Amino acid sequence: MAEYWSNNDRGYRIKLTIDEVGTSVETNSSSVRIRLSLFNTNRTFSRRQCKWYVDAFGQYIGDVSYFEVSRQNSELQIVDKTITVEHTNGKIVFGAKAYFYGYGNADSPYDLNLGPYAITLSQLANVSLLTMPSNITLGDGINFAITKRVSSARHTLRYSWYGHEGKLADNIDTSYKWVIPESFANDIPNSSSGWGTIFLDTYVDGKLINTQSKTFTAGLSLNRVKPTFSRIALADATELTRNITQSDRHFVSVLSKIYARFDNVQAEYGASITGYFMEIVGNNNTISAPSGTFREIFVSKDTQFTLRGYVEDSRGIRSDPYETTITVLNYFSPTLRFEVTRSGATNSTLTIKRFAKVAPLMVNGVQKNPMKLTFTTRQIDSATEIIDNGSAGGTWSQISEFNASNANLGNSYPADTSYIVVGKLEDKFTSVSFQATVPGDRIVISYDKEGIGINKYRERGALDVDGLIYSNRQQIQHHKLTEPNGAAMDSKVDNLNDYRTTGFYSILGNYRNHPASGEGAYLEVVESLSGYHQTLTTISGRMFKRTVTSNSNGSWIEYTPKPEKPENPEPALIKKEVDMGFGVKASMVRKGNAVMCSLVRGIYSTLGGIEYKELNEKMPEGFRPAVETNLNASKNIGGNQVGVATWHLLPNGNINLTNQSDAKAVYNGTVTYITEDNYPN
Repeated sequence: MAEYWSNNDRGYRIKLTIDEVGTSVETNSSSVRIRLSLFNTNRTFSRRQCKWYVDAFGQYIGDVSYFEVSRQNSELQIVDKTITVEHTNGKIVFGAKAYFYGYGNADSPYDLNLGPYAITLSQLANVSLLTMPSNITLGDGINFAITKRVSSARHTLRYSWYGHEGKLADNIDTSYKWVIPESFANDIPNSSSGWGTIFLDTYVDGKLINTQSKTFTAGLSLNRVKPTFSRIALADATELTRNITQSDRHFVSVLSKIYARFDNVQAEYGASITGYFMEIVGNNNTISAPSGTFREIFVSKDTQFTLRGYVEDSRGIRSDPYETTITVLNYFSPTLRFEVTRSGATNSTLTIKRFAKVAPLMVNGVQKNPMKLTFTTRQIDSATEIIDNGSAGGTWSQISEFNASNANLGNSYPADTSYIVVGKLEDKFTSVSFQATVPGDRIVISYDKEGIGINKYRERGALDVDGLIYSNRQQIQHHKLTEPNGAAMDSKVDNLNDYRTTGFYSILGNYRNHPASGEGAYLEVVESLSGYHQTLTTISGRMFKRTVTSNSNGSWIEYTPKPEKPENPEPALIKKEVDMGFGVKASMVRKGNAVMCSLVRGIYSTLGGIEYKELNEKMPEGFRPAVETNLNASKNIGGNQVGVATWHLLPNGNINLTNQSDAKAVYNGTVTYITEDNYPN
């Protein structure tokens, strides 16, 4: 029992008495007795019209009635009533207040107010209980189990998910199965799971008696939501090699540029594609973009590589990897050498023993780099060249090498005349030439009015000798090094790769493989066991050296005279600002062989989650370390240290980066190391 008293007015008070006298699980209600009484002290009033009410449990009991208080210190009962209070949606706390007013009598009370007060009724054990899994997967079925406390209860199931609300079913008894839609993933594009709520509404006799709620976590099935793409499309970005191989899986060493592109990339259920990765496995060659071109690849033999790629979405989910095989074909410049002998009954036929080779570039069993061999001849004293169409020359699509293969030139070459034979070997990319001299037929001596021939017919000069000449038992020099007047020879061969005969040559500025293109020069060639040593000096005084072999043309190295320096000169201080990737700058200072590299302090955002990733940027010559050097950079945001990034500086000029995160931060770092590079200008 609960009693509540009003204020005191002229010695009058009202009392509200509330008793919960019964409950009903079936009707989801309580029976409540309500009593309101007026108490006085020494004042009384005659029959008078009075206003009164009790407003409790959402019900109003009141009226305007005639009352009389004739005795002092008495109780006037105004109302005594039992009401039924429904526990709608499980409600057990209710409000209650009361009021009394007497009209026109100075002895009656004016305003007696009571409450409002909060009144708690009994909790009814009639609420159905919901059981369900707390962790589910989008697209899977959920089994709901309902435990009833009222046999006639029926239920409604509802859901709430990121602003979406809906009803699953009405009039449910004790169980229900729901397949949670995969489309719910659209509402969590940046996460692999989300939160939702299930509501159980319990009805008895059609009336809502309670609502229970349960939260759940819904995860994503990777097989259903992982991003996809159809393939990685490949092409040769170099037009020449692309037209030769006519293949998107075969590429030529060094010459080809491999272009790759993700096709039909698709993120699922509201996600977006945030990462791309392609690599040529084992070649440290990657692309982190929807498309791009790999660095050139060098091989010394035909080599297969695996190309692998995947994409990643905004949820951090990766696609299934895509793999395909590519072949990089070995390429080398053509090589040519031959020997010429006379044959036939009159020794007027020239037989060529050929040593020729081109890179075959085999694609699906088909040679894509045909070999073309042509021969021209001229008499030794003539500048007129004649094309020879004999079987020694030709074009071969399925042959890439001749090794001591004999074939004849087609024209007739009289035995009393010497000839120069020039062979030219071509493939789809370049060519190489070789020449040999064919003397006339051997005789002991011949003469005419112009001179004498020894071991041959006289063809030129006062003395024309076929064989070695000795003077005072010493062999004299027989090889022509210059023109007869001592000037450098002008062979008019426009490719410096073909100068492989000892001598001094006049070179024009437009010749191919000229290290100082545009400048006239003279070339010195000396043959040795290690190759053909070439020294080129330009008109301006620049000097270059290299070694040419049968398999390689070598690289030109420029030699610059060192200026005279005072004893122990002070080394110059050289400063240079370089790009370290992702907009990061560094100041480099060299003095002597010591280099200090310091990051330009600033706020940067670099690629995160990488380990020893090779960057496109290069260390400038003159500043490269003698051994691999690591520049550790601290990262801070405000006064907080947020990590370390490391730039790996390599002796060949490459720059690799290790970085934990891509958070935008202030970068600071300095390293000092030794370099063996030539001093920069």
